[in-house]
Amino acid sequence: MPHQERAPTRARLRLASAALSLACLPAIAGCDDLARRGLVAKVGDWSLSEDRVAELLVLAQPFPLDSASAVALARHWQGAASLALRAAAGDSLSGPEALAAASWLDRREALLAADREARLGAEAALAPNAVDSVFGEGALRLVAHVVRRVGSETSSAERVLQQRTADRILQSLVDGGSWSEAVAESEDPGSRAGGGLLGLVAKGELPTTLDLAAFRLQPGQISGVVQSRAGFHVVYRPRLEEVRGLFAERLRQRRLAEADARADERDQAERKMRAASGAAEVVGRIAARPSDWLDSELSLAEWDGGALIAGDAARYLVFLPSGAQAELADAQEDARTELVLDLAVREMRWADARERGLSLDPSAEEALAAAHADEVEYWTGALALDASDAPSRAALARHMEAVAARRGQLRSLSPLFEAWLSSRADAQLRERGAMAALVKARQMLEGAGT
Repeated sequence: MPHQERAPTRARLRLASAALSLACLPAIAGCDDLARRGLVAKVGDWSLSEDRVAELLVLAQPFPLDSASAVALARHWQGAASLALRAAAGDSLSGPEALAAASWLDRREALLAADREARLGAEAALAPNAVDSVFGEGALRLVAHVVRRVGSETSSAERVLQQRTADRILQSLVDGGSWSEAVAESEDPGSRAGGGLLGLVAKGELPTTLDLAAFRLQPGQISGVVQSRAGFHVVYRPRLEEVRGLFAERLRQRRLAEADARADERDQAERKMRAASGAAEVVGRIAARPSDWLDSELSLAEWDGGALIAGDAARYLVFLPSGAQAELADAQEDARTELVLDLAVREMRWADARERGLSLDPSAEEALAAAHADEVEYWTGALALDASDAPSRAALARHMEAVAARRGQLRSLSPLFEAWLSSRADAQLRERGAMAALVKARQMLEGAGT
C-alpha cells in the first residue's frame, strides 16, 4: 500500500540533510582508519589490503588497468566476505527476507510489465505486415555489438592492446568466423548474454559514433572498428530472417512503451502528481549513497492516493552502476526532478496493480526462487560455506584468485541482497584505496617489464 506521509517541507529536508551528515561521520572515521592501515575494504574482522588488490589486478592481466576494474574487484571481495560471514553467523541465505532482497527489482519489473500489458496490450498490437514494413524502412533497427573496453585511466599501451584485439575480432568475422564466437570476447556483460544486442533503436539513440555506424549498415553487414568513450566496438546489423521473432517482439514492446508514456503523462496530470520541495536535492544525496537511505520514509513525491518515499527510490538507485550513480548525484536539478517523477509513476502503477489484486504468476515466483537458490548454491561452492572450517579466509582468497585469473566467474550479488548482507556485517569500502592499489599494480607490471 502507498505511504500517506505529508509532503516534506524545506525545514524537514534540511533536517534530513543534517541527519545524513551526522550519520556519515562514523563511516568517514572508519574510512580514515582504513586509509591509515592501507586497506581497501573491511568486513567484520576480515580486511582487504591495497597490496592484495594490486596482486589481484596483476594476476588479472591482460585487461584494462582502470578504476572500474579495481573497484569491481574490491566490491566483489566485500560482497563475498559479507556473505561468508553472515552465513556463518546464522543468517539464512535462502529465507524469505533474503529472497525478498535478492528478487526485489525482478519482482517489481515483472508485475509492472503484467500491469502494462493488461492496460495497453491491445493498443500496441501489430498489423499483419508491420514487421516487414518497419524493418524494410530501416528507421528502427536491431543492432548488436562487440566491445573491448577502455576508460579515462586506461594507459596508452592498454588502449593499443584493446584496439588490436578489436581488429583481430573484426578480421576473424571477415574471414568467416561466427558472430557468436565474436560476442564471447565482448566486455559488455549486459549485452553479451543476448548475442551482443543493444536493442531496437532509432537514429540518435546510440552514442554518436555507434549511431553513425549502425545507420550506415545494410542487413547482414558488419562495421569496421568504431571507437566510443566506452571502448572499441564492432557493430552488426542482423538480417530479418535471423531475428524476425525478436524484431516483432521488440517492435511491439517499443509501441507498448510509447503508449505507456502517453498514459503516464495523462495520469500524472489527472492525479495531480507533484515532486516534494527539495526532492531533487535529496535524490542527489540518495544517488551518492543509496544504501544509507533504504529505510527512509521521507516523502519525495505525492499523487492523489499515494507517495514515493526515499527508501523505495534508494532501492531503484542501488541497482545503477556506480558511474551512473555519480552522474545522477552531479546532474542538474531538473534532471533529478524528472527522475523523481518517473519513479513516482512506477510506484503509482505498482500500488494500483496491487489494489486491483494483480500478482505474479506462480511460475514467475518459482522462477525467482529458483534463480536465488542457484545463486546460493554457487556461492556455497565458491566460498566453501558448507565446509567444517567455514567461514574460511583461505576459501575467499582462492575464489578471488580464480576470478582474477578467469578460472571463475565475476558473478555479482543482487545489489539489494548485498546491501542486506553488508548492513549486518559491518562492511566498509574505500574507493581511494582501490585507486592506490591500481597505482601499485601498474608499478609492479612496469617493474616486471610488462
